[in-house]
Amino acid sequence: MKRNALFLFLGLWTGVVGVNAQNKTTPVCTVEDQPMLVEITEVGEAIPDENGIFQVVELPPEFPGGMKALMEYLKQHIRYPKVCKEQGLQGRVIVQFVVNPDSTISDAQVIKPMNPHFDKEALRVVNAMPKWKPGEQRGKPVRVRFTLPVTFRLPEDTVKVDSHKPDFVESIP
Repeated sequence: MKRNALFLFLGLWTGVVGVNAQNKTTPVCTVEDQPMLVEITEVGEAIPDENGIFQVVELPPEFPGGMKALMEYLKQHIRYPKVCKEQGLQGRVIVQFVVNPDSTISDAQVIKPMNPHFDKEALRVVNAMPKWKPGEQRGKPVRVRFTLPVTFRLPEDTVKVDSHKPDFVESIP
């Protein structure tokens, strides 16, 4: 379904901007009256970065059992940091990692930190994940970067709400 949505989006996008079929570039917008050209590649043609890691592939990597199984894995394996629980803290950490052709996970890093305790726990759980089904490009397994939001949420009755106004609010007339 994602592939169909991509084709639909690309079809609509090329129809809107009017692709020049000769050189496959088209003015997209102008900056200070200078048109900016964008090269349009063939649909399905993905280009890896300098480390050979793809961002988008024809067949994305998959956690064993799919996204539902991934969410279940996170629920079962995340240990809420005690200090954050005591303080009633919640939040979301964005972790990025690479799924390798041999199905292993590598290069896990927090790209949007929340709290050092949450960050450390999210990395621990990601690095402990079982092997994934690797992503494929042109029928061959390739390295693919995957971004995963990890949400830390307490039950509503345990979240602490600070009723104390900050000093700077009290000083405003």
